[in-house]
Amino acid sequence: MMNILIIEDEIPAARQLERLLKRSSHFEGSINGPCTGIADSVNHLKNSEAYDLIFMDIHLSDGPSFEIFNQLQLDTPIIFCTAYDQYALEAFKLNSIDYLLKPVEPDDLDRALMKYKSFYNAPQQELPSMSSLLKSLQGLKPDASKKKRFLIKIGDRILSKPVQEVACFFSADKATYLLDQEHKSYPIDHSLDQVEEMLISEDFFRINRKYLIRLESIADMRSYSGSRIKLKINGCDDDDILVSRDKTAAFKAWLDR
Repeated sequence: MMNILIIEDEIPAARQLERLLKRSSHFEGSINGPCTGIADSVNHLKNSEAYDLIFMDIHLSDGPSFEIFNQLQLDTPIIFCTAYDQYALEAFKLNSIDYLLKPVEPDDLDRALMKYKSFYNAPQQELPSMSSLLKSLQGLKPDASKKKRFLIKIGDRILSKPVQEVACFFSADKATYLLDQEHKSYPIDHSLDQVEEMLISEDFFRINRKYLIRLESIADMRSYSGSRIKLKINGCDDDDILVSRDKTAAFKAWLDR
């Protein structure tokens, strides 16, 4: 029997992972969570019994999940989940139990559970430590693997758009678009979740499910009902862009860093 905790700020993703776990022939036990942020996770882990395994998203609503390890000693095996983070994945291959790319596929989940069990059933094998993971991450240069350009196809034309020229990314009609500083939008071949993982978090912020904005593109900010914030983005015709309630605190911290 396994006692699992899910740390994931996207509730639909957490529920999907829970469903996949319950269907897997390699899992039997209890599923807890999801914890959706750093503070929530730290508080929960400090006040709960030990878990056998944790599934942890890399980017949470209030920052990167690695901050959890700066606030408490955690020896529980971790399986990380990510939409796209090439530089971190290289470290995970060496120092974590496993990682899962979103959207999680059943076969990938089974592989990760089998890998965990291979460690669990072989006590002589030492589980990868979080300290070794963090050292590996610090030894790599995240900026080197982050996106610098996006390839755009328009008919038979191909454009290469530098990230510095992007005002925001947004989703509409089940597609993802790049809006540049010249007020032109282009469809791209990545989901908004994937784009978020590709960019440097100091420059871009995911304010809600639809918009991922660049700091310099904010033309105006105003208080809105329910402690939310209403934004005006340069070049965007949408007059109803709101920072979601669960991201407001993190957004203010991002602005005030």
